Amino acid sequence: MHWEKKANGWVFISHSSKDYEDVKIVRNYLEDNGFSALMFYLKSLENPKRRKLTQKLINWEIEERNIFVFCQSKFSKTSKWVQDEIAYVKSFPEKIYVEIDMDKLKYEKCTQLSKLDILMQKSTLFLSYSSKDKYFIMKIYDYLKSEGFKIWMDNESIKIGENIVEKINQALIESSKNGHILLFISKNYLESSWCEKEMKIALSLAIGKNASVLPIIIDEYVDISELPILNSIKSFRVNIENFEDKKKELLNAISKIT
Repeated sequence: MHWEKKANGWVFISHSSKDYEDVKIVRNYLEDNGFSALMFYLKSLENPKRRKLTQKLINWEIEERNIFVFCQSKFSKTSKWVQDEIAYVKSFPEKIYVEIDMDKLKYEKCTQLSKLDILMQKSTLFLSYSSKDKYFIMKIYDYLKSEGFKIWMDNESIKIGENIVEKINQALIESSKNGHILLFISKNYLESSWCEKEMKIALSLAIGKNASVLPIIIDEYVDISELPILNSIKSFRVNIENFEDKKKELLNAISKIT
């Protein structure tokens, strides 16, 4: 397995090399909370002959990443490279990002790092689905993980000998505090008594403003008008046939979850 696929939750850190030591505080906080941080200095930026190529490489990397931290400071604000990075990220509506004021980090550490808590919440997902839909769900899972999300799934997170029902219920409540819940609704999902229970718990938490939930309709035969429980919550529709075309729309929908 590729080394990057073993990691969980990737965050691209945009910063000035002059803030390197302070930026390590941001990196360490992310890694202490289970995320992997991309933080590097490109020496090729010093070579004027390579700048155009380097800019292309940076833009390509930004296009492939989804979660960002902008470490703003007096140095980054005067760096054309950093400001170009930030502007390019913001040109994509589906990207998830926060800005940290590095000049305030030393005396407002808790306030600045709390912004990372918000970022990590937006980037942590719990997937609720029917096992009969697992083939499609795994395609979505692989895509979301490749986009940097930290994901909880029963097949990865439950160890042999643990109580499955208790573990998933615990994870659902925990996810409502630490991330977003994605409900993958299909005929199979609605016919499962456990999935239906899971959906009701998640939606009741959402209605009470105690959880962030996105219902995702993955079955063309599911009529959302027949599910009044979803009336007050924005949903997204995708299926296995149009998934490739709707990947960016899915990211955008996740980034808009409140």
